[in-house]
Amino acid sequence: MLVIVTMAAAVLIATLSLQRVTRQSQARRNQVKPQMALLLESAVGLAKVRLQANADYQGETWKIPAESGSLDLPAEIVIAVRPHDEQHDLKNIDIQVQLGDQTPRISRESLQLTLSLPSSEQNR
Repeated sequence: MLVIVTMAAAVLIATLSLQRVTRQSQARRNQVKPQMALLLESAVGLAKVRLQANADYQGETWKIPAESGSLDLPAEIVIAVRPHDEQHDLKNIDIQVQLGDQTPRISRESLQLTLSLPSSEQNR
């Protein structure tokens, strides 16, 4: 009988611990979503501006430190620009955002899009 009670208690403790970890993980994901969205939006806006200014823009990498009042976690944003396979007036943009620098507190998101070059650059 004592063995059954001990096993039931162990299962209950394990279940509660798992639920707690799951709640913490979900809270962490909800916390980084707005920051991740802002970083992606900023990267898209920057890529558009840079391509309008320079059709040969190939991308860049930003490293943003964590600061109170700013980002809770450090971030790295990589923008890669490459020619479109079929149309010369388009560029493929790959954006990768990593928020955090220590496992398990790392969130990653990527975005791929295609942008057209300004009309002044299309005939080059």
